[in-house]
Amino acid sequence: MSEKIRVLLVKNFFEKDIEYIRARLLDSVEIIRPSEFTPETIAQAVKDNIHVVLGEPKTKAILDNASSLKLIQIPWTGVDRLNFDLLKQYPFLVCNSHSNARIVAEYAVAMMFAIAKRLAFHDRYLRRGKWCRPTQQGENLFFPPEPVYQKTIVIIGYGAIGRNIAEMLAGFSAKIIAIDVKPCNKTPQPLYKLLGPEKMPDAAAQADFLFTAVPLTEHTRGMINKNVFEKMKSTAYFINTSRGEVVVEEDLYNVLKNRRIAGAAIDTWYNYPKASSPDALPSLKFPFHELDNLVLSPHRAGFARGAMPHLDDAIENINRFAAGKELINIVDLNAGF
Repeated sequence: MSEKIRVLLVKNFFEKDIEYIRARLLDSVEIIRPSEFTPETIAQAVKDNIHVVLGEPKTKAILDNASSLKLIQIPWTGVDRLNFDLLKQYPFLVCNSHSNARIVAEYAVAMMFAIAKRLAFHDRYLRRGKWCRPTQQGENLFFPPEPVYQKTIVIIGYGAIGRNIAEMLAGFSAKIIAIDVKPCNKTPQPLYKLLGPEKMPDAAAQADFLFTAVPLTEHTRGMINKNVFEKMKSTAYFINTSRGEVVVEEDLYNVLKNRRIAGAAIDTWYNYPKASSPDALPSLKFPFHELDNLVLSPHRAGFARGAMPHLDDAIENINRFAAGKELINIVDLNAGF
């Protein structure tokens, strides 16, 4: 494309985010920032020969006014908040970003080790002078670390994050089983098996460590529930860096409180801070924070010190669009991811 490519921000990015984006875009790309980020202002701004919107266009008026729009670029992975029924009415391509997949996978693996080795538990007690050694009297707080070597690891969702988790854990001589909706005639390395969703209960029953790495859709909402947890070994661990709503909240709490499984490590939750109340427990219904067989993480897996990896694919796609190249990470509006 020879004309200047105009990209409208429809989300109020931090200044450092905008600097990061601008520094990496082609000279032929111009960033347009509206005077304010209200739906009405954005609906007016999009009329001005806008080719790309960066962020989530939330109203029909914005899309109706976007006469020059070709691409809606979502600058993160999760697209569960998009109005798919609305977007299907327009010819715009919608893309998201998977460039933080590796650091999310790193975090998921780190959380696995944190709960398997009981790092947070021992840290809390040792700060009070308690070494949690074996005892025949009183409360027994001795929890020996769980080995990972040669264990069975099940990954539900074999997209970018799931593949990275598998690659990182392959060095532990683990038997890695993945569950995915996309069929494959040949099991890819380093997997032991790649199975369809109908095999998830059987796989869960084999798991020493069960990861979820699926997008939130109408099919995955609540897919990890009492039925899945009851299939798991009492010695198994559950790790979630997906979306909180993929896991039934009450079932997760009960399985941990009753020690039906050995423990869990969770990065995505059911209650989040708001501008008016920046402090918030991860659930309004259940006291997850009181459980000692749980590692709690504040939705931190997608971030990295000194980098903004979630933006890289978005920048790459805008540059591809400007250069007339094939786009990456096109969202299937019918599938919802």
